[in-house]
Amino acid sequence: MIFRKFLMFASRNAIPKFTLEVKSDNAGTSGTDQFTIPTIAGTYLYDYTTSDGQSGTGLTGATTITFASGAGTYEIYITGTFPRIYFFNGGDKLKLLRILEWGSYGEGITDQSQAFFGCTNLTSIANDVYNINLIENGLSMFLNVPLTSLPSGMTLDNLVTGTNMFYGSSISTLPSGMTLSNLVTGTSMFRSNTFTTLPSGMTLGNLVTGTNMFLFVSLSDIPSGMTLPSLTNGVNIFNGSTIGTTRYSQLLVDLESGNANNSVTFHGGSSLYNATGETARNILTGVGRNWTITDGGLEP
Repeated sequence: MIFRKFLMFASRNAIPKFTLEVKSDNAGTSGTDQFTIPTIAGTYLYDYTTSDGQSGTGLTGATTITFASGAGTYEIYITGTFPRIYFFNGGDKLKLLRILEWGSYGEGITDQSQAFFGCTNLTSIANDVYNINLIENGLSMFLNVPLTSLPSGMTLDNLVTGTNMFYGSSISTLPSGMTLSNLVTGTSMFRSNTFTTLPSGMTLGNLVTGTNMFLFVSLSDIPSGMTLPSLTNGVNIFNGSTIGTTRYSQLLVDLESGNANNSVTFHGGSSLYNATGETARNILTGVGRNWTITDGGLEP
C-alpha cells in the first residue's frame, strides 16, 4: 500500500509544469508579497500552485498571487493551457529569476514575441524546450534578458522572425544544433553577445534581413556552408567581427555567384579579403550590382 501511494505521488509530480522562480519583493506593479502572472489575448485555462501552498484553478487570464509567507523567493507551478506569458517590459518583470521547467508552456502556439522582454533578473531557462523550438515569431522574446547560455537542445528550426530575440544577453556559446534554417528576419537577433563562433550547421540560407544581426559580436569564423543567397540587407551584420581572410574571401565569392540581389548594403566587419575575394567584391560593388560593402580591405 505504501509503495502504491508512492507511485501515485510520483505520478502527480511527474506532470510537466511551467515552473517559475520569483522574488516577490523585487520592484514591480504588485505588492512585495505578490506576483502577477501576465497574459495577453488568447485562450488560457490553467491552474497554479506555489511552493508555499497557494493555488488557483480554472484561470483564463492574468492573475495576482499573494504569498501567505510574506515577501520572499518562491516557485510557481502552472499546468493546463498556457500559451504565452507577456511581460512586454512591464509588470513584475524584475521579479522573475529563473524558468525551471517549460512543461506544456506554449503548446500549439508559434508566436512568443515580447514574452520575457525586460526580465533583467532572469538568468536561466529550462532545458525542456520542445515547444520553444516550434515557434515562428521570437520578436524580442528575450530582449534585455541577461542569459549567458542557452539549452543544448535549443535549435529554433521553425523560427522565421528573430528580431531582437537575444539582444542584450551575454551568450558565450550557441547550441551546436542551432541551424535557424527558416530564419528570414534576424535584425539585432544576437547583437552584443559574447560568442566567437557559430554552429557548423547555421547556414542562414533563407535570411533576407540581417541588419545588426551579429553587431558587436566578435566572430572569428563563420560556417563553411554560409553563403547568404537570400540576403537583401546586411547593414552591420558582421560589424565588430574579424573573419579569417580565406573564409571571408570565399564568402564574397559566394555572394557574387549565389546572391542575385542588387543594391545590397553589407558589412563584413574588419575582415580582410585576398585577390580572389577582391575580384568578387569589385563585381558586387560595380555597375549593375551596386552593392555597398564595408570591411577591412585588401590583405597587405
